[in-house]
Amino acid sequence: MRSLLHLPDQAIRLGPIMLCALVLWSSASCEAMNRNATPTSAVEHPEKSSVPRFIPHELLVKFKNGISRERIEFILTHNRIDILSEIQFGRLYHVRVMDDRSVESAITQLTSYQEIEYAEPNHRYEIQK
Repeated sequence: MRSLLHLPDQAIRLGPIMLCALVLWSSASCEAMNRNATPTSAVEHPEKSSVPRFIPHELLVKFKNGISRERIEFILTHNRIDILSEIQFGRLYHVRVMDDRSVESAITQLTSYQEIEYAEPNHRYEIQK
């Protein structure tokens, strides 16, 4: 019975030693594998997609706190921008530029209003395989 009572103490003392040994072994294994690996310069990288980095004519526009719905609608309508969806009630909007202006031009126009916290392109994100 006495040896069973001391087992947790021994395990507590051996735990950090075993963890260090595992880390060292893992590190040595990784180094050995890296020596046999193909150099990164020789790895073929897939060609970058010709898909635009953001969705044409779409923006995310965030308004500062306390801006009325009427003022938000006025700013967007005045700048020929249509609301596609409201992401954060009364603050963040997914919008579409209704003419042929560039996304950058629309952002410049919108950020001139003190009521707007930021405006940015609606970026595309892809999962790499």
